[in-house]
Amino acid sequence: MTQTTVTLAHPIDFATWRVMTRALVSRGVPPQAISWQVATDGAPATSPPDPSPGAPGFSVPRESMRLAAAVIQSMLPGRFTLAYGLIHACATNTEPDPTDLEHIRAAAELVRAETVRLRQNLLTLMQPGAPLHASFPARTFAPESNARFITLQLSLMPWQLALPGRELHWTGESLLYGQADPLQVLAPDSLPPPVLPLVADLDIGRITSLRAVALAARTCLICPMARHATRTVFGEGESTARMMFVGEQPGDQEDRAGRPFVGPAGQLFDRALEEAGLDRADAYVTNTVKHFKFQPRGTRRIHEKAGAEEIAACAPWLAAERRIIRPQVLVMLGATAASALLGRRVTIGHERSRPIPMEDGSTGMVTVHPSYLLRLPDENTRTREYARFVADLRLAATHLAPTP
Repeated sequence: MTQTTVTLAHPIDFATWRVMTRALVSRGVPPQAISWQVATDGAPATSPPDPSPGAPGFSVPRESMRLAAAVIQSMLPGRFTLAYGLIHACATNTEPDPTDLEHIRAAAELVRAETVRLRQNLLTLMQPGAPLHASFPARTFAPESNARFITLQLSLMPWQLALPGRELHWTGESLLYGQADPLQVLAPDSLPPPVLPLVADLDIGRITSLRAVALAARTCLICPMARHATRTVFGEGESTARMMFVGEQPGDQEDRAGRPFVGPAGQLFDRALEEAGLDRADAYVTNTVKHFKFQPRGTRRIHEKAGAEEIAACAPWLAAERRIIRPQVLVMLGATAASALLGRRVTIGHERSRPIPMEDGSTGMVTVHPSYLLRLPDENTRTREYARFVADLRLAATHLAPTP
């Protein structure tokens, strides 16, 4: 039997393992014909071979890939072979070796337990606004896989973990890893995903960086809606913005672009801001819900109103935006945004165009959502209501404190 040697860039090089596993499984290479090794002295990882013409495709159940990623985070000497054997069995519709499967599940449970312990310890050790220097008695590579979690929880501040036989260090720009100086750069996207979702234990209320909150939100799968949308559409604007505008949810074009208020309603909103003497660059624009909820209808995706479950799931992200930005004026665009932010049922006609003291010291104001203007039936009504919307924006700006 011809032996194939695969060199990995580092001890948890999941990216190279995954690419090589797909290539070798498609060629029918059995687990016992592969020798997995880790590069030394900075040697490069094995480059993936060219696709094999006519090689059959295969799919792997999500749970099996999660188990493979988990066992690679363990320190079992044959973990890459075990993980490959699991995927090979799935692709060939055969049963994995029972003993191997027992080892894989035990390793995954150890990694899971250590992931929980690491995240809990982190929250007790971190000090707001201060770099973290700590040690952790790791028995797995869970700390490496949770490096992104640690970085976001610490608001992108530098941190350093002393681990048995190695060190993990985020400089504020790069992730470094190794046993002694000089540490090598570790590509975050080469690491296996953590066994728990990134946001599962994230204390969003303790993150002080808007960028860190936005990066964390992009991986959020808390509510079912997030699994169907193309992407998370977070807010947009500077953290120093004095005005915050909150709508309901992104639409079809926002979902595809990954930016809020870029569709027809967003274009109308931009025009109204300009006529009101406001610059969108000086405002922060976001939505109550960060994913597009829709019903498929042929090739179209028809907007569906966000429900209480989605609003509650996204509430921590919106709360973090308000806490970090601390706007002077908070403009609620539509009843959904107003109800979510005021914590009660809101009728636009009763609340519109009047200042509302908010609990954070800002001044709130309710007006219509720009999409409402697009749905009006005739030109005269649209002209009248658009002028009223512009007047609401001007009125909201009068509650800004004078600039020095």
